[in-house]
Amino acid sequence: MRDFIYQLITDYPTTIIFLHVFSAMVWEGGMIALWFIGFQTNKELANEEKYRERVAVVKKYFLFLTPFIIVLFVTAIFFALGYKDNAYDFDGFILDMQNAEMYKLINANGSIFAVMVLNMFLMLYTLTKKGRDRYKGSNAADSIWLVNTVLLPLNIFLGAVGAYMGAFLRNLY
Repeated sequence: MRDFIYQLITDYPTTIIFLHVFSAMVWEGGMIALWFIGFQTNKELANEEKYRERVAVVKKYFLFLTPFIIVLFVTAIFFALGYKDNAYDFDGFILDMQNAEMYKLINANGSIFAVMVLNMFLMLYTLTKKGRDRYKGSNAADSIWLVNTVLLPLNIFLGAVGAYMGAFLRNLY
């Protein structure tokens, strides 16, 4: 399997980088658009029907986003494997200090990605009826407020940090 991954990275580096950057761009840009739309229309959620419409839009967006997250994850694994094998031998000894440091940054960026995915699941859970019932006295507007004010901006910030780290890593290479 590793040979197949190395062959892909060697034969199609521009395509893999493009897919990675494009997926990150769609995810980050979509979250910004969703936040902006939600922020502008947050005052209009007076009844349950408008709330359900908003939840449907968010769920459709996350469903649309799933293939991009998978592509982002797979291409990140490709990059990480390439740096790991250049940085460490099979016994775990460091072969190249610069690649070892870059591999640590790649793992940090992967951790940011994992937190973002978990935060997306938390957003979806918060918007479900079961999630709202978990917060006693919480209504639809409170759930939307939590997503628009806290969770979505957190993901936008983490995405920006991850994109900056990705550009930094690419510049080091």
